[in-house]
Amino acid sequence: MSALKGKTVYYVPLVQQIPGFVLTAASLKTALAKAGVKLQVCNGEAQPSAVAACIGQATGAGAAGIILDAIPYQMAANAINGATAKGVPVIVSDQLPPTADAKSTDKLAYALGAPYQPNDIAYWTIAHSGGKANTIIAESADSPSSIQYVVNSEAIYKKDCPSCTVVVKQISQSAAAQMASATSSFLLADPNADYYYTEFEDSLQPAIQGIQTSNRTSINLSVAGGSVDGLGLLAKGGGPVKAVVAVDQTYAGWALADEVLRMATHTAPVSVLYPTRLFTEDNIGSIQVTTAAQASGAWFGSNAYQAAFEKDWGV
Repeated sequence: MSALKGKTVYYVPLVQQIPGFVLTAASLKTALAKAGVKLQVCNGEAQPSAVAACIGQATGAGAAGIILDAIPYQMAANAINGATAKGVPVIVSDQLPPTADAKSTDKLAYALGAPYQPNDIAYWTIAHSGGKANTIIAESADSPSSIQYVVNSEAIYKKDCPSCTVVVKQISQSAAAQMASATSSFLLADPNADYYYTEFEDSLQPAIQGIQTSNRTSINLSVAGGSVDGLGLLAKGGGPVKAVVAVDQTYAGWALADEVLRMATHTAPVSVLYPTRLFTEDNIGSIQVTTAAQASGAWFGSNAYQAAFEKDWGV
């Protein structure tokens, strides 16, 4: 670990401004600083060319490691392979491995993150509807992983809710301006739908706009990747938002720091999953819906794990 002091880890989120990535970056910076390691954030801009440029910059700088967040391996395969060939370890986080037999190594590791959020929504939808939901899932088409997350959740409906009707539609961050009209179109085409799940919070406001445009205000709306925005609407009540899954982004930063330090010291990588919590009107009152509370990790309980990580690192 002492050999890493003063070195830099590069964090490349798909889109730097998304609130979850902002929190992860801040937590990651704090965690790495405990080991004397610096953090450099480089915006992936949801563009393969920008992601490749970030990876190239990190490789050229001799980074201690590169963390890609919500960026599919396939989006930057050549740049990733170029980095690992020069001895710079790369973590592909919040994504599934590109193939079933892909395994994590000291050179390239896959941090799954929070792949089960659609499952949380599936169980809530079944329970909330009494096993009779007619639901539309607005699936993010921007990566193979986001598609597979929804596919995995469909098995839950099939097994546990034979009377549920599930329709999957696709939306894309690359067509953000069309998200609201797409939501409206989905609802108008399915007059019996009473539940609507939009996969990530960046599509929440367009979904609400589409619900209003289609005059389907009785829809039960749910979302994952929640922050103070989605949880604030849930806490306020009176609107369509009925369930929000939040991810412990503070823990994510520490877990990713641990993974990149393991790889940089040639210690075998470990499985990386983040805590999630489902919020509804029944438990939203148990937390403070503030940016400070989210950043501290208070929504998820104790942060004693931070001292445990520091002990593992010997700092």
